[in-house]
Order: sequence, then C-alpha cells, then structure tokens
Amino acid sequence: MPRPPGTPGGSAGQRLRAIDTLLADRGQLFQALFLSAPIAKALVALDGHVLVANPRMCALTGRTAESLSGRHIDLLAHPDDPPVGDLGLEPAPGEPALDPNLLLDGERRLRRSDGTELWVVQSHEVVRQNNGTPQFVVLSLVDVTDRRRAEEDAVRRAFTDPLTGLPNRRALTDRLRHAVALSRRRGLQVGLVHLNIDRFQAVNEALGHEAGDLLLSQFADRLRWSTRVEDTAVRLGADEFLVVAEDVEDLDGLRALADRLLSVLDEPFVVSDREITLSASVGLTLGADMTPDDLLRQAQSALTRAKADGQRARIGVHEGALSRSEVDALQLETELRHALDNDELRLFYQPIVALADETLLGYEALIRWQHPTRGLLPPGAFLDVAENNRLTSKLGAWVLRRACLDAATWPEDLRVHVNVSARHLGEDGFSELVTAALEESGLPPHRLELEITESTALFAAEATLHAVAVVTDQGVTLALDDFGTGYSAITALHRLPIHTVKIDRSFVADVVTQPSTAALVHGLLQLGRGMGLQVIAEGIEDLDQAAWLLDHGCAMAQGYAFGRPAPLPSPAEVLIGEVTQAPAEDVAGELLPEPPAPPALPRQRRPSVPEAQDLADTGRLHGRTLFDELADPDQ
Repeated sequence: MPRPPGTPGGSAGQRLRAIDTLLADRGQLFQALFLSAPIAKALVALDGHVLVANPRMCALTGRTAESLSGRHIDLLAHPDDPPVGDLGLEPAPGEPALDPNLLLDGERRLRRSDGTELWVVQSHEVVRQNNGTPQFVVLSLVDVTDRRRAEEDAVRRAFTDPLTGLPNRRALTDRLRHAVALSRRRGLQVGLVHLNIDRFQAVNEALGHEAGDLLLSQFADRLRWSTRVEDTAVRLGADEFLVVAEDVEDLDGLRALADRLLSVLDEPFVVSDREITLSASVGLTLGADMTPDDLLRQAQSALTRAKADGQRARIGVHEGALSRSEVDALQLETELRHALDNDELRLFYQPIVALADETLLGYEALIRWQHPTRGLLPPGAFLDVAENNRLTSKLGAWVLRRACLDAATWPEDLRVHVNVSARHLGEDGFSELVTAALEESGLPPHRLELEITESTALFAAEATLHAVAVVTDQGVTLALDDFGTGYSAITALHRLPIHTVKIDRSFVADVVTQPSTAALVHGLLQLGRGMGLQVIAEGIEDLDQAAWLLDHGCAMAQGYAFGRPAPLPSPAEVLIGEVTQAPAEDVAGELLPEPPAPPALPRQRRPSVPEAQDLADTGRLHGRTLFDELADPDQ
C-alpha cells in the first residue's frame, strides 16, 4: 500500500527524526512567512508586550523592530481611543482562558512615531499550546487610512458648504435635533440667530461674483471665530447664515451673542485691495419644547420683521420670545429711528477749562433725546439700543454736523470736542463727512477735536488710519478718551496722531483719598507732558480734586465742579446775554432739581482754584458755563 506523500518511511527512529526535521522546517517556514507578509504583523505576549514585529509593521508604525520589541503594544494607541493591548486574554486566577471570540477586532486609530494619525483594520490570531492554553497572539494591522479619509471627505462634502467650509442646511437638521434634545434634558433653551447680509446682491454685481465669494468666505471665517465652542454656525445659502446656540438662559444672553456676531462687521473687509463695509439684519428666536422646523420658521419670521421697514442692520425678535421689557426696547428702537427724522435729538455741552485760572477753553458735545412722551432722555437710555441696531453711525454723523454748526457761533478761541465711535470712524466716507461738516459750518478745522477710545486706537484698521490721517492733515485734532483704563494706552498713542489725552473720571474720583490712584494719575500726567500731549482730567466734582491736579501739573479739566452739561442758547439769547439754562443732570444722566440762581461772578475770567475755594460755601461756582462767557461784553 503506497504511503501518503510526505509520510516518512523506515524504522520508528527514522520516522521520529523525520518528524523533528519537518517541525524545524515548519518553524523556519513560519518565520519566513511572518517576516515577508505584506500585512503588518507582530507577535504579542499575553501581557501585551511585543515579542517581535515584521518589517511591514515597522514601516506602518514608523518604528524599528528593536524599538518595538519588549514595548507594550499600547505604545501605538491613539490617545483618544481604547488601548490596543486590551485583548481580553488574561484569565482570572484559577479560571480558564477567555474565549477568543472576545478579542477586539475592527477599525481603529493608531499613532505613528512622528505623531501622525492613521486608520487600520485590526485582527488577532491566538496561538495555543497542545492543551488549548493561549501562548501568544499574532496581531495583524491593515492600513485603511486612504479609504477612511475618502469616506470622511464624502460625508464632509455632503454636510459642508464648499465655499465657506461651514455646515450646510442638510447638516443643520441634525444639529438642531441634537440641540433641542440636549436643551430638554438640561432645562435650558435653544437660540437661533438668523443673519442676512444687507444689499449683498448689489455688492456682488458691483464687484463681481469672485469678489462676492471672497467676501462671503471672509464673513464666514469671522462668524466661526466669534461663536462659542458649543454653538454651530451654518450657511443656509446665498447671503444667509444661521447660528444654533445651545444652553441659552434668556433673550438677553441670545442678544449678547447676536451683538458679538455683528461686531465682526465693525472692521471693513478687504477684497482686491478695496475695503468693503458690510452690515447685516438679524432675526432671533428662543425655545425649548419645539421642533427644529418650528424654530427655523420663527427665526425666519424674526428676520423678516427686522427687514420689514426697508432699513438695514436691524435686529428682529420673534414675538413669542419677548418679555414686556423687550417689547418696550423694540419700540424704543423704532422711535429712535424716527427721532433722527423728527428733529428730536439735542446736543448738550459741558465746559473744558484751564485749571490755573478757569479760563474757558472749549466744550464737549453730549447727545440727548427729547422724546415726545418720555421727556429728555440721557444717552444711557438709548445708546445701547442704537449700538444693538447699528444706528451709532447715523447718530454720530448728526452729532458731528450739529456740533460744528453750533461751535461756529462761539467766540473764536473756543473748541468743540466730539465723540466718534469705532464703527463710524472706520466707515467709508468718514473723512468726507468731517470735511463737509466743517465747510457747511465754516468752523476752522483746528477748533474741532475728535475723541476716540483706547480700543478704537489700538485695533484701528487701515481704513481708520487713513481717515484719521486725512482729517488731521486738515488741522482737526484727535483726543484719546478714558486714558489709562485700557491695557494698551501707550500702544494706542503710537498708532495715531494723538493731540490730547483725557484722564478717566474713575481715577480722578479717588485721587485725593487713595495714594495708589494718586501715584497712577501723577504718572499719567508725566507721561502725557513727556510726549508733548495736552492732558485733560475728566470728572472733577470738588475743589480738592481740582487743587491736587493743579499742584501736580494738570493744565485742563472737565467736570461738574466747572459746569454741568447744558443746551446751547439761541442766537437771540447770545446777543442780549439772557440764557435760560436747562435743568442739570447728575452722574447717571437723571435730571436734578433746579438750583437757586447763583450770585453774579466777575465777568473777566473764572475764579482761580483758591478763589473758588472761598466761594464754594456760598455756591457761587455753580452755573458758570459757556453762556456766561458768551454774554460777557469783554469776550
């Protein structure tokens, strides 16, 4: 009977020797197959330490065989994933080995020696002894990084806007479902901020579609940077965007988010070396137990409401999300827009004086609103509404023109200070607006000083710097308001041609009682003088403060000690020297009771600080304003 192929013949001893040779050959064969395998493989001990790795494993992981040998296989694990060595093979004491079916197979991430990430399909084969006890594991890894990335790219393309890289409308549905479910569990609300860029079609047609696409991309980048980690910015299409805000407590929180998002429009966009200023209208809605479709409909309704009157840069709120106070705020916004057309705005003026002899040097223009039913409103009652709805530039233009017209009627040695917002200063045409106001009024440029904040100076864009250069070249000067309150006052001084700095009232209030504040103000005064700047101390309310500032070299001052904000007299009142002063205001802008008429002061000049100290007890310092100077025949 013929022997099967490979069966050793001969005596028993010969057969045993043949079997040993065959086993040795198989070991060499296994080693050869292991080392030459096209798949990354490693022999791993039951405790997870690598016994040996083949060349393909070394190439895949970026490590040498020597650096892998003896190291735990978790060396390759991605830090965010379960350990590679969690093989489930360690039996508990006295227990049999675990079932090989419990081994962890499938796709996972690994980390190469250079830190890069790759995706692999992981599988295991258990090598057992004759009695079935696990001896070691053959770990196999197949690189599927390219396939995985292709799949991720396909998903990304399906749920991402290709122009901006933001999630698209398709992704929005899933995101809203998640946000609504989360809000129900946490007892909070989901907020939607629906933004529509104003007049974008006209911009697109004027600049071309390529430039329009670049604008949209830049806007999306700014939007992305301004959202919280838990929020999602989405491009709905064309010039419409939406932000899903999780965990919103109330409408004030949602409004704060909307304000932050709209602030990305404060700085102009640069396209083809041109600066473009954009605005956006916004719809807000807030809800908890609502479907995603209901939330979207409400956000669209709010946006439609914002754009209903044909104006730009408005915020609309879905009525269901409004409280009584919020309805009142929206009403105030509408009335403020009409105030510009109905001549309801007023300018009050607060004097700026020379501390040495209290000679009148000029006035700061301060806006008020003569509301038809609520009376005279201080700026704190409506400027926030103006800022929220992008009305500050319109108000600023009105203030600039009115202040120049008023100042042109004053004596020639008096100057007018006008506050300018960052938004207004950076807009196209600002320098032309200043020129037009000066030409219309006939006010010499050197009699106009524009006041800006430290943040405006520090973060000014090229358009802002250019506008400042144009107006200062004409002779208009620039003042830095609230000097010392920011973290970068000195930097701000170097960015723009500052002529005057105004030390903030918060420092002046404590200059007599707080040594640390006094030292700070003294340093600010020295800094200003050392840089050749005019220095004005704001908010002086008593003579002790005035005396301290004068002793420490402060030349100019402003505050209630020298006069409260008051309206401008009519030309007839100037001619006859009879002025009826408006009721004074306290620090918060509230109207104060009318004080008794003060005794007459000498007309040649204001009293000096020592003289004023003598007069303080009788109240004679009160009421000395621009109108006293205008009525003075010696002036």
